[in-house]
Amino acid sequence: MVQLFSDAALVNRQMLEDMLKYKRLEGVDTALRQLAGKLFADGRQQVDLRGVLEAGEHPALVIRGEADAIIPASHAQGLSAEVHVLPEQAHMLQMEAAEAVNALLMDFLGRH
Repeated sequence: MVQLFSDAALVNRQMLEDMLKYKRLEGVDTALRQLAGKLFADGRQQVDLRGVLEAGEHPALVIRGEADAIIPASHAQGLSAEVHVLPEQAHMLQMEAAEAVNALLMDFLGRH
């Protein structure tokens, strides 16, 4: 969990307890393991969705954290999309930098 956040202090006891409660629901653990095995082999995203964006049928917005250890920066390079990189943010930037992410979303949605 710590590798998902730029601020490791956000991974606290309550967050871990909430996650464990969710994982104890019937079928959740199995489903998460299957997803992780297919999408995140070696702990990094393996699926590159570049083809979907290159089709260019719809405007796209990509917001990524500069310090994301899960999705490689190369996945955002050369995309047919509006790309924003938030400095010092990791994979969970929607939680850690919610105000900045929401502002980018509202601006993008307002223009499209």
